[in-house]
Amino acid sequence: MSHALEILVPLAPFILAFMIVRMRHEQKMRSLGLNSLNAAEQQAVAELHSLADRLEARVGALERVLDTELAGWRSRMPL
Repeated sequence: MSHALEILVPLAPFILAFMIVRMRHEQKMRSLGLNSLNAAEQQAVAELHSLADRLEARVGALERVLDTELAGWRSRMPL
């Protein structure tokens, strides 16, 4: 138990500060009305999410093909 207190006591101010900043951010977003989306916006977000999932699956498939066809291709790619 004392070991846990040795870790938690120094972290307490950071945890408290994080919670305060997060609550203020949420309050500001609520006051701006950015947390609520209308039906059209919700549908657009759902469509974008679906598109992102499909694109992620396609990239994964392409990477698997490249892994089998061109061994070591990742190390040759400039990032």
